[in-house]
Amino acid sequence: MGAAACIKKTLYLGRILCRKRLDGKLDLRLFIHAGILLFLILSANAGAYTVPAGFTGSPDYISEPLLTAVEGTQPLTPEQALHELSFSRIHFHQANDLSTEAYWHKIEFPPVQTPTELILRLSNIMIDELDFYLIQEGQVVHHWVRGDTQKWTPDAPYASIWFPIELQPDTESLVLIRKASDGPLLFPLRIMSPQQFDQLTELSFKIWAAAAGALLILLIHNTITFLLFRHPAYGFYILFHLTVFLSLGVTQGFGPWLWPMAFNQFLGSIILTLYTLSAWSIFHFNLQFLQIRTRSPRWWHYRRLADLAFATAVVISLLMSQYYYATPFSILQGVVSILSLYWGITILRRGFTPAGLYLVAWSFFIVGAAIGGMVFRDQLPFNNFTEYALLASTLIELLCFSFSLTRRSQYLESEKNQQLMTNPDSGLPNRNYFLNHLHHQETLPNLSVHLVLIQLSGITELSEAVGPGSAVKATAILAKRVNQALESEPCIIRHQLPNISQACLIDMDQGILIFLCRQTSRPQEIIEHLEPVLNRTIHLEQIEFQQLFSIGVASGCLNRLDITTLYQHAQLAARANWRSNHLWSQYQPDLQLHQHSQLMLVAEMSKAIKNNGFTFVIQPKVELASEKINSGEVLLRWQHPTLGMVSPADFIPLAENVGLIYKLTQLILHSVLSWMQQHTEALQDTTLAVNISARDLLQQNFALGLIDLCREYGISPRRLVLEITETAAISDRGQAVENASLLRAAGFSLSIDDFGAGYSSMQNINRLAPEEIKIDRLFVSDLTNNETHQTLCRSLIHLSRDLHTHATAEGIETQEQLDMLKSWGCHSAKGYYLYRPMPPDDYLSLLLASTDQTGSYEQS
Repeated sequence: MGAAACIKKTLYLGRILCRKRLDGKLDLRLFIHAGILLFLILSANAGAYTVPAGFTGSPDYISEPLLTAVEGTQPLTPEQALHELSFSRIHFHQANDLSTEAYWHKIEFPPVQTPTELILRLSNIMIDELDFYLIQEGQVVHHWVRGDTQKWTPDAPYASIWFPIELQPDTESLVLIRKASDGPLLFPLRIMSPQQFDQLTELSFKIWAAAAGALLILLIHNTITFLLFRHPAYGFYILFHLTVFLSLGVTQGFGPWLWPMAFNQFLGSIILTLYTLSAWSIFHFNLQFLQIRTRSPRWWHYRRLADLAFATAVVISLLMSQYYYATPFSILQGVVSILSLYWGITILRRGFTPAGLYLVAWSFFIVGAAIGGMVFRDQLPFNNFTEYALLASTLIELLCFSFSLTRRSQYLESEKNQQLMTNPDSGLPNRNYFLNHLHHQETLPNLSVHLVLIQLSGITELSEAVGPGSAVKATAILAKRVNQALESEPCIIRHQLPNISQACLIDMDQGILIFLCRQTSRPQEIIEHLEPVLNRTIHLEQIEFQQLFSIGVASGCLNRLDITTLYQHAQLAARANWRSNHLWSQYQPDLQLHQHSQLMLVAEMSKAIKNNGFTFVIQPKVELASEKINSGEVLLRWQHPTLGMVSPADFIPLAENVGLIYKLTQLILHSVLSWMQQHTEALQDTTLAVNISARDLLQQNFALGLIDLCREYGISPRRLVLEITETAAISDRGQAVENASLLRAAGFSLSIDDFGAGYSSMQNINRLAPEEIKIDRLFVSDLTNNETHQTLCRSLIHLSRDLHTHATAEGIETQEQLDMLKSWGCHSAKGYYLYRPMPPDDYLSLLLASTDQTGSYEQS
């Protein structure tokens, strides 16, 4: 209600009161109405801004409300507004918030004695329609158009929104301001002298130059970084940076200083669209920077749904006015901010340290955005602090984001190095660390050290029982226990890792653990301290598992010995420890010589296989019931040019260990089949036994290859017995069982050699279903004097009879041994007492001679 209307109403009520007083009737309601109207009259303009007399300008913002009026539904001219509208301070705060109304402000200037120039400066350039009228003596003398959607007239150098007011003596002057906008109607106004304006303009240009320069430098820096690394986080950060740069140019007023006014006005018209795009880009920046895909994958699945929500918000922001979209956008911005803080705190707790700077950046941004939002909604005063709070917080945020990206790159590089240098299961330094980084350790002394190597066994068997993942887990558990036990030992050399952690133990993979200690201590005490830890049971998938181990120690001075040489020495010592009754073994030089001889033997064996340097002999096998030679066993021989006769006990296990056994088997099979092809008639009533390794059965095409080989030489598989040596365990793999089935189906006879002295004998009977089992010479050699061996041999013979297989005794050296075995029902026998191994031609001669002699053995 205007002041004039209030006065008229009060006069009307006064007449009524007088009339009632004369009538002697007074109504309390009339007094209340009168009091309210009097308060409105007195308070309508109370506290409103008035230009004091003698005012020469102030650099401070006007803090008091301006006289304000609502235009109504019809646009008014300044003359109409001046005479028809009632101005008061009541509508001022409403006129500074979001509104669909048009408002008028009035500023009256007191008379001046001398001509005075003042400059009116406004800091909000985002008001859509903004007109300033200087009225003197009731006439409009100047009109300035400065709206965000209007063409600015008259032209003036840009320094935000400003215009001069020239006051003349004895002249009534006032300024009428009309404003209307979809966006914030905030009206931060200053009235200052020209000198104050020049100083403020210079300061504004400096602030704008500093802000724009910092933003551009950061943008260029991060663009170059993105082009170098091509990481998505940098791309979304650059998009966020660009939208923030453009939006700050509009809201802070430095935009028209950098680009054309028309472009600035366009940006102002889509300012909330820019904000929405910045929210979308920072959302995806968060996903990439915090590695949500791997560190919190359940949130990663919602990203497409979030993209759809952001796309919808962008479309709505383009179609809907800022007045209606401002509240939904505030909710969207709040959700993104809360989600970002939640992600940052969660990921930081999980050890991702770059999230710390990320949270600092977000904290500054949220505080600055909150201050900026409250200022533009007229909930906080517009002053020198709040004016630049959003700009300062955004610069700090972008700077922190830039630093956090650099810190993230460093962290990921450190994490990558950590992964390269540590075992993923145990978290301990690995083989790569030992070979490539250990010598860089400053803590590694140049004095004498002990290198202790722990070789674990049974990992393959455990893997077959519970799976490879669980087997690796069991090894990791043991490695962690050992590392923890070593932490209390002061002489242990610690290893610094990229993540600033330390470890005492190095996990070399393949069941090898090593640690280093100074030679000032004795390894005996440390190893004895570790023994109960190594012997402790591991509970794994309802299985109690105890790891077997051997320990080797190598000592030396690192000034003279390379660390890898010490490692090799410790390996040799650990290998020797398997054959020892002691807890650990110290490296001795003769172990190196033995290793060198083994390597040399492997090289020579490879040459011999390539040059067909192996021959074979045959040892006859006698059927005890008929006392006739019923078969012969092929025995491999290697006559080396310089080493002489190399024992099969030396080269066959070595061939199995280094993977040459398959080639060796193929070589002897070709030689035997070729010889049998040449003497088919002489061998037609007998069989020949050829030794194959258990490892041969694990070859994928072994059975089919052997069947084809027999077909190539024209030899019936029924004339061959395949003796499987038990120097290695036959795991229950489908390949071994499949090969055995194919060989039996083709007509080959299977025999288990050295039965009872190898690995898993009873399991092999079940898996291979052999036609023969051969009792190892270990049980036969002292048969006459050892009752235990007598019981074992007798039991094995009875077992073979029950299983419908033949029992063959090896290593017969006396008549007494022969008689005992024959009395127990042993089917066949061979040994030096019967026949020694002989050349193939001698074996043929023996077969021809034995056809006419039965009941007697040709001893040699």
